[in-house]
Formats: sequence, C-alpha cells, structure tokens
Amino acid sequence: MTTSYESVDQNKFGFEKFEHFFRETDVDGSGYIDQDELIEKLIKCGFKGSVDSMKRMFATADTSGDGQISFHEFMVAMGFKLSPKHKGDMMRFVFSEYDTHGNRKIHISQLEKIFKEFEKHFVRGEIRRMRELAEKMKDSAGFIDYEEYLKQIQIQQGIIKMEQLKPKPKKPEEPVVEKVSATTVTSTFTAPPPKMYNGPKMVQLTYKLHYRVPRGSDDKLAILGDIPELGKWNPADAVIGTESPIGSGWWSVIMEVPAETPFEWKWVVIPKSKCHIVRWEIEYGGPNRTAYSGDRNQIITHTHIPWQDWTKY
Repeated sequence: MTTSYESVDQNKFGFEKFEHFFRETDVDGSGYIDQDELIEKLIKCGFKGSVDSMKRMFATADTSGDGQISFHEFMVAMGFKLSPKHKGDMMRFVFSEYDTHGNRKIHISQLEKIFKEFEKHFVRGEIRRMRELAEKMKDSAGFIDYEEYLKQIQIQQGIIKMEQLKPKPKKPEEPVVEKVSATTVTSTFTAPPPKMYNGPKMVQLTYKLHYRVPRGSDDKLAILGDIPELGKWNPADAVIGTESPIGSGWWSVIMEVPAETPFEWKWVVIPKSKCHIVRWEIEYGGPNRTAYSGDRNQIITHTHIPWQDWTKY
C-alpha cells in the first residue's frame, strides 16, 4: 500500500493498523477525532489509564489546538512523518489560502504566519533556508511567485516534491453569429450592452472550517470583521455559519462584501442568541486576519486554528 507517510520506526504497528484505528474511532466519519471519541475508543480497547491521562494524550496529539485530531495529527503522534510529496502538497495548499488574488503570488509580509504553520513539519534549519530563499526571490514590490518558490525549495533543499500544475483550459472562443438578409448582406451579431447596476459591486466569499461544537450546545461558528457586512465587531451582527451535514463539524459562512475591499476579520463561536462571544480565534501573534475581497466570488477552506475562550464581549 502506497501512503503519503513514512514510518519513523518500522518495528511499530503498520500504517494500515493505525489507519484502521483512526477510522473506527472517527464514528461520525468527519475525518477528525474529538476528545470524547478517543476516550470512548480507548476504554473499549481496554486502556487502563485514567481519564485525565487520556485527555493529556489527546492534547498532545492535537497540535493545532482546535479541539480535534486530524488524520495527519494522529499519524504524526503515532510516529509517522510526512513524505516529501505530502509536504509539497501541504505547502501549496497553505500558500493558496493566502493567495487572495488567485494569481499564485503572496507578499513577503505574510510569510511569518505561513512559516508558523510549517514549523511542525520542518526543522529550524530548513525554515531558515526557506526564509533566505524568499528574500532572494521577492520582486521589487515584495511579492513572491510561490509556485516558482516551491520549485526552488525542491531543487535546492530536496525536502519536498512538487507535481506540475496542469495549465488552465482556455476558454473557447464564441462563434461569430451571422444573419443573412434577402439581399445576402452579412453582418456580425452584436450583443446588447450589460444592464447597469447603481451601487458598489458585491462579491460572495465563502469561508469553510471544521469545528466541532460541544454536544448539547447551541453555539454556532461565525465570522466578525471591521466592515458593516461583517458586523463591525458587534456579535449581534455576526455572519452565522451553517453546519452541513448537521453534526459533521463542517461549517460554511457565506458573506456578501463590496468588491476590491480590504478588511480585517476573525472566526468566532457565539451562542444562538448572539448576545456575546464564547470563543475567539487566536491568530499567530494576536493580530486579526486581513483579507482583500477581490473582484470575483471565492470559496476558501481554512486549516486548523487555535482558540481562546471568551466569556463576554
């Protein structure tokens, strides 16, 4: 069986056994294990440790601090490491999340946040060399073509393996429509001008995140931000997400915001009453997330994030 992981110790249980344990423990099939699921499974397997020791095991494996263990976190905790190909895929995915314009470029100022997400997969020397390479490759405006950047990391360090991106298919040219009159005069059809819309152009942003609400709670995942469309940091006006399927932990928040607009925002957890904030997302270093709406609709899935409990707004 070919996997994206390499065993650190070949004398340990094989990949298949760990994978089977994870799938059995993930009873709802969400792709994540929460604390209750792990404790229940360990007890069924005859684990003799205390509940507190099981909670400590869970906290150790939950490196993202979001209250759930992903398959990758589980495999790393069990002594497996990412293969070069999986590392390359992971890095490309993280860069694409920060690529708000969709042009495969990121600004040098975003790299520290990105490197924070890489720290558990690379040693300090590898991260240091990535920083040095980024400084050499940035253009006069401070932007980096991250596809070329990843390619150079592969060539110079050999710690990742990148697959060539397939070129986007070209949009087919619209056929010329001709109409022939009785006198066989040929003319090209001209489409009517588009209807004018009075007001700012709006775009739809769909942000997705996996977050498991405690059982029996009416809490909801939501987004707050500094523009009116995102509530101007007032929890009563937060944009509430939808969990689908219910109980899966997969949330989507759909926002209508003005095009070409910069804004700051955070993921939050609020009760159904929207009277206060239960938990705030903690960005690395504490600042809010920043985004740029661009001129087109976007769907972005975010990776695991740390949280801070917040009893009042």
